[in-house]
Amino acid sequence: MAGLPLRTEGTRPRERAHGMFVSAIVLALFVPRNSGAQPNKPAAPPAPAKTNPPPANPTPTNPSPPPAAPRLPRASVARVVESLAADLAPVLLLPARVIAAPLASDTPAPRGAELTTRIASLLAGRLGAGSSAHPTPLPLADARVAARGERSFVHLLVEIRGGKLRVTADVFPVPRTVWARIRDPEPGPFAHAFAEAPLDAEIRSFLEAVPLAKANVTRGQNFESDVVALACGDIDGDGALEILSTSRRRVTTLRLREGKVLPLRSRSWSDLSPLHLSPLREPIGLAGLVERRDEGDAVAWFVDVGVSDRAKALRLDAELVVVAPVAGLPVSSGEASGCARVASGWLTGPLVPCWSGETVIAPAIAGNFDVLAAASLVTPRGQRFTVLAARNDRGTVEVRDDAGHVETITGAGAQLAVGDLDQDGDPEILSGLDVADALDDAVVVRTWARAAAGEAGRPREFLRLPAAAGVRALAVCPPDGPGRAPFVVATADEIWVVR
Repeated sequence: MAGLPLRTEGTRPRERAHGMFVSAIVLALFVPRNSGAQPNKPAAPPAPAKTNPPPANPTPTNPSPPPAAPRLPRASVARVVESLAADLAPVLLLPARVIAAPLASDTPAPRGAELTTRIASLLAGRLGAGSSAHPTPLPLADARVAARGERSFVHLLVEIRGGKLRVTADVFPVPRTVWARIRDPEPGPFAHAFAEAPLDAEIRSFLEAVPLAKANVTRGQNFESDVVALACGDIDGDGALEILSTSRRRVTTLRLREGKVLPLRSRSWSDLSPLHLSPLREPIGLAGLVERRDEGDAVAWFVDVGVSDRAKALRLDAELVVVAPVAGLPVSSGEASGCARVASGWLTGPLVPCWSGETVIAPAIAGNFDVLAAASLVTPRGQRFTVLAARNDRGTVEVRDDAGHVETITGAGAQLAVGDLDQDGDPEILSGLDVADALDDAVVVRTWARAAAGEAGRPREFLRLPAAAGVRALAVCPPDGPGRAPFVVATADEIWVVR
């Protein structure tokens, strides 16, 4: 997502004492490239949505073994370095000199030289055997001169583009004698590696800060009005973001194009799961993207979805084909996830593993809730942390992280999403409003300086977008450009992409 990370949210429309109707949501996070409002595939004209035929056994009782349980999430720089080291170590002549080229970036990078030399230093440390990094960035011609006397050198081309860190590593031999330099003064590379990862707070600390005050909203007319959950990420691995929409009737992947919602794949709930014996009057819906790696570090993304109308919540693959049932309604944050049971009309904690052998998302929660949202994020120093938000049965949103920080938000509706829109290491909490009339509804974005003391540590509102049709679901997308990460909104009749 190196393949990289994402986020998840949940939503639940719930009728409060004053007769309000709201929707609940779950978010997921991820990380790929997108163009325009929502990624448009080039070339071929739009094709109609593909509805996959129901498999012979849509919810197998004996599913194939699940993907490997997630490891502790890593920051993007660490992922890139580990991937490059694993590819280069078998062919590299050690010790080697690692030299980075000057940074190429589509966003201003006042500390770009520090970023490239840090990557070079970390890679040299991973390669070991006396390998070292050059202290300043150098173009290839100067790197050849600086590497004289070494057996070989690694030249890194570091690029920030489309919301991703991309690093290309080429390994060059160093001519050992004068005659060797005369015969071939500029020998070509004998090994090559490439890795990429989405921008996070550690990488963003080397770049220009992203302003949060302004918003550019692109709207698309939706073909259904009962969306209860959203997620967002590069689900099919094609390099462009997709929106996952979960309604009471179907699960759909889609993009926005020319002011309309363009379905890509769709599965009817009637093909996926039987009806629940006692569905709730107002359904709870959760959806999220889950990242899993095999022993070779290959990344696959899965879709976890559940609606209280249906007897089973499910894990689907990128084609929306059933992989297996999960243990409850799922909330996901990329590499970690958890499932909540439904009892007496509420989601109940604590969360349980969605699949045997998987790690339950932290922090732990207990009590009754009507919406859950989570995200796995990174501090500017590259340390991972998880944030979980939930609206309890008193209508108060509880926000907590795995370091023990806890805050509350009042007046929020049953739509939540969590992410780091400006990649500064402080999470943003997105919500609707707890209002009786949809005309008064809005998307509210708050930032949480979770480590600050006193009033400075309270979630602070900085953006409010009126949504007169009512907010039904929210999700935060991975970064896909030089600005802040986009987020998506479902209203009664539209899907929005907000940048």
